[in-house]
Amino acid sequence: MVAVVGLLAGCATPPAPDPTAEVPYCHKTNKGRVIACTAAPVPSLNANAQAKQFAADPNALTVYVVRRNWSDGRNFVKVQVDDGAAVETLPDTMVRYRLKPGSHSIAFEAEGQRSVLNVAGKASEVRFVRIDGVVWAWKSTFSWATESEDSIRKRALKARLIADVTAP
Repeated sequence: MVAVVGLLAGCATPPAPDPTAEVPYCHKTNKGRVIACTAAPVPSLNANAQAKQFAADPNALTVYVVRRNWSDGRNFVKVQVDDGAAVETLPDTMVRYRLKPGSHSIAFEAEGQRSVLNVAGKASEVRFVRIDGVVWAWKSTFSWATESEDSIRKRALKARLIADVTAP
């Protein structure tokens, strides 16, 4: 009887996700309820793991835009670099940009407001910036976080890579 119950329990367990699949990402509550999903597929779990090594690209300035804060909601926040294509982020996500060395404008748009941050760097440098979202029932605010890059890097380890963008 115990063996049958154990066998049935194993059949009821969903299969592990395919680490090479590129599928939309869904942000869930701490109880597992889906509250928002990306419209487009995101990089695979393998790409996510590789990105979290935070390796420098010898030919590019690498910038991670991280969105991870305990009080963030389900709002989509659009991020773009130098007026390029926008990427819609969700809470607990990040975008990796590989950019030409130099100075770049990183902007996000939320709640009808646009905020811009200038980031400069050389090839082989890795930088971290974070969008700080605070969402309440009556008000939402988003701003660029003012914390150390080491602190943001630790938050990035718990975020999901949803876009990997290389500037032309």
